[in-house]
Amino acid sequence: MSRTLVAVLLIAVAACGPAAPFHLAVEHGRVSRLRLVGAPGARINARLKPALELEDGTVLRFDSPHLTPDSAYFFDAPTVDAPLGDTPHTGIVRASVCSAGEQLCRTFAVAVRF
Repeated sequence: MSRTLVAVLLIAVAACGPAAPFHLAVEHGRVSRLRLVGAPGARINARLKPALELEDGTVLRFDSPHLTPDSAYFFDAPTVDAPLGDTPHTGIVRASVCSAGEQLCRTFAVAVRF
């Protein structure tokens, strides 16, 4: 089905800013599945779909059919499938996230390599 889950290096773009409240999980296979996993208590904004911008200009949008009752946040980790192959990839994940205890969402841009 797929190879083992690959750990991904996350680097916050803003050096003095808060750490990203999510990480990218990758399952490699014929078609790779990318999953955006929120930190405990973090809510990923579903009204502004998260995106992965790859080095070649391709933009992949994360989504999930499971949303909170108000349709504002993802109930489970949003995913995207892509035929990426076995070569290493780099890009930027952009997502709007409300951290635990905060009423205002922040937009994060996180560099990834997988």
